[in-house]
Amino acid sequence: MDHATLLRAVDEAFAVTGADTPPWADPHDGVEVRDEEYSRCLDPGKYRILAARADAWARALTGLGLAAAETVEHPTEIWRHRPETPLDSAVLVRPVRPDAAVLVFGFAAVDDVPRTVVMMGAGDPAVRLEQVPDCGCDACDDGSAGLLEVMDDVALAVVTGAFVHVDAGQDRKIVDTGDGWSATNWSPPAPPVEGVLAAARAGRSPYEVARGAAWY
Repeated sequence: MDHATLLRAVDEAFAVTGADTPPWADPHDGVEVRDEEYSRCLDPGKYRILAARADAWARALTGLGLAAAETVEHPTEIWRHRPETPLDSAVLVRPVRPDAAVLVFGFAAVDDVPRTVVMMGAGDPAVRLEQVPDCGCDACDDGSAGLLEVMDDVALAVVTGAFVHVDAGQDRKIVDTGDGWSATNWSPPAPPVEGVLAAARAGRSPYEVARGAAWY
C-alpha cells in the first residue's frame, strides 16, 4: 500500500465523518489581527472538524484491515506522562502488526465545547506528538487546512513508522515525524538533535525512545 491509497481512504471516510463540520478559510488573509481576538473564540464548534478527521483516520485504518479501534474511558491513564490538557475521551487505533506503535487520538474542549481539541500520540503507554489547535483563540486562527494537514502528517508518520520521540527527562524532548523535527528545552550543552535522532533510530540512544514499525 502506498501513501496515496491510504490518504484516499481517509478522505473517503472524511466525506462521511466530516459531513457536518465544514472547513473554513484563513480569516486573517490580508486582514490584521485585532487585540480583542486574543482573548476570545467566537465559534469554538468549528474545531469539531478535527475530531471528524481523527474519526476518518480510525475508520480508514480499520476498514483497510490494518488496525482495530477502541474507545477508552479514562483517557489520562493511557499516556506515559499525564497530559496538561484535560481530556474527555480518547480512541486507540491499535495496529495488527505487534511491532507497530498504537496511534492515539485524545479529545478535549475549546470553551467547554467537546471534541474541539485533538491530542495525538503514539505507543502504549502513549507519548504526545502533537495537539491541534495549539491555541483556539480567534487571533491564532489561520483556517482549517493547516490544522488538518498537521494531523495527516502526524498520523502518517505513526502508520509508516517514520516518527521518533526522544525523552531525555526534565521536560527535554524531541519529536521527529520523518519530514522534520521539533525540540523542547533542547539547548547547549545538550547534544545536537540530528545525532540524537540518529542514535535513537539505530537503537543506541541513552534516552527514553518511542518508535514503531510501519503498519503495512
